[in-house]
Amino acid sequence: MTGIRFMDEIAAPRRSTVHPSALRPSRRQSTESEIPLSEYVVAMAVDVPQLELYTHVSKDLQLWIERIKGIYKEAEDEALKMTPELFQEFVLADEEGQNELLHQLKLIKVNKHAQAKSEWYDWKMQWVEQLYEKADQGFRDLEADAKVLENIIRQTQEVVPALNEEYENLLRELEQEQADVAELENCDQDYLNELKTTIQEQSVALEAFRADVDEGKAKLDRLQEKLEEIGAQKLETTNAIQVAERQVQVQKNSTHAEVFRLKDELEALQNLHMLQVTKVLPELFEFKYASSYDVSVPCENFCPVVKEVSIMRVQSAKLKYKDAFPALSALILKTASSLITRSNGDLSVRQIVECLGDYWSACSQLLTQLKLVAIKYPVAVTHGEDDDSGFTATVTIMLPSKKAKALISFIFDTRTFSSWPISIQSMQCDVKVAYGPVQRDTLQEAVLGRLKEATVADNYGCLLDACTVALDCYA
Repeated sequence: MTGIRFMDEIAAPRRSTVHPSALRPSRRQSTESEIPLSEYVVAMAVDVPQLELYTHVSKDLQLWIERIKGIYKEAEDEALKMTPELFQEFVLADEEGQNELLHQLKLIKVNKHAQAKSEWYDWKMQWVEQLYEKADQGFRDLEADAKVLENIIRQTQEVVPALNEEYENLLRELEQEQADVAELENCDQDYLNELKTTIQEQSVALEAFRADVDEGKAKLDRLQEKLEEIGAQKLETTNAIQVAERQVQVQKNSTHAEVFRLKDELEALQNLHMLQVTKVLPELFEFKYASSYDVSVPCENFCPVVKEVSIMRVQSAKLKYKDAFPALSALILKTASSLITRSNGDLSVRQIVECLGDYWSACSQLLTQLKLVAIKYPVAVTHGEDDDSGFTATVTIMLPSKKAKALISFIFDTRTFSSWPISIQSMQCDVKVAYGPVQRDTLQEAVLGRLKEATVADNYGCLLDACTVALDCYA
């Protein structure tokens, strides 16, 4: 009545009424003419996305058609039950009103068709854009694959000539080997077996010769080593002969001047080391150190008896030199004897001389330190109850600004003063305040701080400097 038709009744023009399969060649023809790779790429980049989209759209349209059919059926049922108001108005209206109503309905129809077309065009445009994106992505992938293929082709072209040449060489070798095999097959087999037997015999003989060569090389190496040993023995013997000849020549041709020269050199060495050897016998070795100590070392065939070593102070030294610290001198002498007698019994004469020399050198340096302190401050030396406890040097300092008096005690055990100045960091110190308003800890920290700065190479006057630093705390 109104002339309105729904979308499923609208006839849309089709691109082609021929199925695409009809345009394709038959299976037999496709097998005869191979499909190029470009068609596969186009199909994957363009046709497959279109087919996927067509499938999705067809399913969606089927759902919409089913839904619209249901709505249409419901509308028919409602129209049968009750006539719509639009139809009632159309029936009751006059001819002019009916024409206007038809005109309005046609306008609504045209508007709906235009909206549907607009939505369809929008959707189609989005679909085309998506297809363009997929096509562009496929094109980019193809370009990347083309670049990769170019590199592969270039590398292949570089390798192919060498491979072809190698292949030709292998073919030539194969032909040559086949010819050799054919020639061997055509030869006399008995003669070949005889040649094989001869080759085996020669191989056995060759192995025997190789074994002989290896054995000869081993003998040569042993003889070479023996020759080197003989050469070394010859060199030692030659050196010994030269030394003996020189000694014989000295004994035959030496003069009194040579003897005096050697004697002067010996005296110079003894003065340098402050050591004077007085007696050398198989049963006794005696020497004098610094003209102050006589050391007697009993021996058994030049092997010292350590437990019987005796050390005494030279009597003339007591009158020749003034002893600044008599108590300390006696302790030094006792400690020297105990160092030797209590040491390992396997000491040699040389080790005894070196040990005593190091000990007296340490004591000499320590006495020099105490003498420097005694020049400026009173020093009192007291030793412990036994000889192993060492001694204590007590320095008295006056603090006029505070009207105070302090006693600084430097404590030296046996290990400390016997290895001075190597053991300078292990020396102990104590401070006592006799009277006056001064702090003991302040003075002790000042003394210890100066002693910590002293080293083995730089320790001259460190005890005097420590006392001076303590005095400067209350200057």
